[in-house]
Amino acid sequence: MKRFFLTVSFFLLLSSLFSCASSSIRVPGESRIILKNLATEYYTIAEGYMELKKYDKAAEYYALAMRNKDLYLTAYYKLARCYALSENWKKAGESYSELLKLDPNNTMLKTSMAYITARRGDIDEALVLYRELSESNPYDENILESYLALLIHLARKEDAEQTFLVFKEKFPDNKQITSFEQELSALSDSKPEKK
Repeated sequence: MKRFFLTVSFFLLLSSLFSCASSSIRVPGESRIILKNLATEYYTIAEGYMELKKYDKAAEYYALAMRNKDLYLTAYYKLARCYALSENWKKAGESYSELLKLDPNNTMLKTSMAYITARRGDIDEALVLYRELSESNPYDENILESYLALLIHLARKEDAEQTFLVFKEKFPDNKQITSFEQELSALSDSKPEKK
């Protein structure tokens, strides 16, 4: 009798397992796990497009990956970077501005924002951002180099010469020094500064 009961119980258990597997009944939390896995796949696809330098496609998939709260910030930063690399300065500026609200002391984000601002054509604002960055990070060679390059590009000779002297003193081994010297000498005194 026990054997009969165990055999029947075993077959009932087996049939219930197979019916659960084939039915539309979902395990609690299954949808969340599926969405999380899907977002991870979107992120992986976006990374692939980044490697191929297809920034527009990568941006689409980073936006989809942002649905996962664990990937949100990473995907958002990469999305902002895609906008910058595809030269969509408006969206890049908006995205970096939002990221700066979350991390206002992040020098890398501030530097990117200064570059985007210059590329967007907001020259005066970009100069202010670069000046502030160079003052708060006096030994960051890249920031001062970018600021100097912008001043020379804008033919702001007086500011460029002063900044160049500081740059040359702080970073005497920089490979751009000769190039900057030539560009500064090419700026004529009679040439008006660009605004």
